[in-house]
Amino acid sequence: MTVEVNKQPFWWGNFKLEIEENKEWQIGQLKLIVRRLKNEWQIAYEPTDDFNRLDSNWEIKNTEQLPETLNNNSRYVLHNTTGQLIITPQLADRSIISRPHIPFNLTAGEEVILYVSSSLWLEIAIGSTPEKVLTSIAIQRLSDTWFGPSTLEGEFCYASTTHCRLNFEDIPDRSHRAITPVLIRNRSKTTLLLDRLNLPTPLLPLYASSTGQLWTPQITLTREKDGDLAELKIDNRPPKNKGRMKKINEARKTADSSVLFRAFSTVFS
Repeated sequence: MTVEVNKQPFWWGNFKLEIEENKEWQIGQLKLIVRRLKNEWQIAYEPTDDFNRLDSNWEIKNTEQLPETLNNNSRYVLHNTTGQLIITPQLADRSIISRPHIPFNLTAGEEVILYVSSSLWLEIAIGSTPEKVLTSIAIQRLSDTWFGPSTLEGEFCYASTTHCRLNFEDIPDRSHRAITPVLIRNRSKTTLLLDRLNLPTPLLPLYASSTGQLWTPQITLTREKDGDLAELKIDNRPPKNKGRMKKINEARKTADSSVLFRAFSTVFS
């Protein structure tokens, strides 16, 4: 039997669990159960059957289901547990490859903004001094893919299950995904065919709006005039005109500079 649906405004944040209490999260395609005991935390998860869930609904509730009933379960033993559990959204640990719904050509001298929706991870920590991170769990399992002109040049990435969009209004409302505005500038003298885009998620911090929508800063990708290099610039602030924002997680990796240069073939395809 399930009792006490949690009414807090977002699916992330700080949660209080009593000893022998089980709490369940349903976020997108993920079911997560956390149980607190006197000397250990138990964490279990599995995907749900609702693979095509597009809405922004989520639920947190107390449950009598035990973590060991799920396929993926782990125990974390401590001398003593406090009741504070901290769940924080986190971007992917690899770049994500996204596609427009239909490939398009960006003519010479033109620029366009794409909105890229990317899947998230849950960083699960416990309150202590200092705070201890127990694990990180993907809300949705993404396929592995290689992106680059050859097996010697490129990087190991994730393949996105959603398309990047030209209009923000066309992105489905999903509270368990982050949105990145990507400004693409074609300064070369030739047309740029955009079929795939490499989004450097490990370099991006994560922000939340007052409505719970998750955002990253805007990135700018510029195809230079010679066509061999692409300039990557990451803004140092959240997107403008999207409401009040609060930073909730830092980037996984620190870029050496706010402006980076990469081989064109490792950014666009």
